[in-house]
Amino acid sequence: MFAALRLHHSKTTATAAAVFFNVACGLSAQNFTSSSANLNPFGVNGPLPFGEVPDFGDGLALKGGFAYGVGLSSTYDSNVLLSENDPESDMSLGVSPSVSYTSDPEGGASVVILANYEPSASASLSNSDYNSFDQTGNVSIIVAGSRTTLSAFAGVLQESGADSLVASQGFFTGTAYSLGLQGKYQLAPRTTVRAGWSTLITDYGEGEGNSSSGSGSAEGVNESTVFVSGLWAATERLSFGPRLAYSEESSDIVEDFTTWELSMVGRYELTERIRLAASVGMQYSDYSEEGQSEGFSPSGSLNAIYQIDELWSWRSSIQSSLTPSPTDGSYAINGWSISTLLNRQLLVGSAGIGLNLDFSNFDRVGPTGSFSETQNAQQNLGLLMNYRRPLFMDRVDFITSLIFRQNFGDEEWSQIVLKAGLNMSF
Repeated sequence: MFAALRLHHSKTTATAAAVFFNVACGLSAQNFTSSSANLNPFGVNGPLPFGEVPDFGDGLALKGGFAYGVGLSSTYDSNVLLSENDPESDMSLGVSPSVSYTSDPEGGASVVILANYEPSASASLSNSDYNSFDQTGNVSIIVAGSRTTLSAFAGVLQESGADSLVASQGFFTGTAYSLGLQGKYQLAPRTTVRAGWSTLITDYGEGEGNSSSGSGSAEGVNESTVFVSGLWAATERLSFGPRLAYSEESSDIVEDFTTWELSMVGRYELTERIRLAASVGMQYSDYSEEGQSEGFSPSGSLNAIYQIDELWSWRSSIQSSLTPSPTDGSYAINGWSISTLLNRQLLVGSAGIGLNLDFSNFDRVGPTGSFSETQNAQQNLGLLMNYRRPLFMDRVDFITSLIFRQNFGDEEWSQIVLKAGLNMSF
């Protein structure tokens, strides 16, 4: 995707980049449904750019290919269940150790193995139903030849909390498993072709504690996607080309939800400080169950980096998603998420301010007369302020953040999340 920015503050740059993606996830209304729908490992905003080592690891201390860390945190949540009329607050304590590995810490190897794993345990001080054990991890391998590159990825994401798109579950733990394979071939000096396959399996588990919500349970989705694309380098800084993808999703409440997508993808580097990757296109979806409907909708994604100077950096992301409703087979959720973060390097530490907008439209797809209660579109606004300060010769980071969320639509609620903690690397 992007080569790492090698400025004087390499560790700060890498940390700010990691903070951005954590912020993007944290600002988006504790929404497992949307985050799992965007787990394409090789997408524009995916964790593994095609055939490349993730670019935000530069400057992190790796001893023998390994990096270790542990995080301790305390969190105040003013509205655990995202309730409109009776918000319930909670205070929790958490611990999250982490380990990362690369087989090529110096760079330049033709075969690279990358892996990371981070479990996270959280204990509520007021309600044991809100105790949780979550985890995120992935492993990938990249094999590069003179003209061919092969990549493989496997990952797991487990998140606990309330989800504004699955209100009936209350507080639950969602799990998503992803797997991807891709190949790239250098067809000509300026032309490459790519093909790949990925699959995603989600599960919503059992919800707790939301007596005001509906009685419907949520069902996970099995999704498989294949694609082929071409990329032409018009200049050293600009490359673009078409991409054709086909995906199929199914669950206990949705049968054979298929989607064709045709898009144009591109990458552009205006300077070493300004880089972006984007896609824009249209997708056609068809619910093959008798009586259900089909239709067209736009799709797109964007990942932009602007290193304004050695003190200021700005990062933005746009991502679309289309997934069957986990609770009602009559609807598909057509969502867009926009995240941006401005970060300022201070004399000691850094501070940032961020914004996230989530738009979720419920498109009717069921046969005439089968619709349940009408679901209105939802909009979610998230604002964030964070501060980071290194301690003990940069081996410990003190990090604090304040997030405010406001949701509009079927449920209108607000939430304040205040978090403070220490991250240690060794």
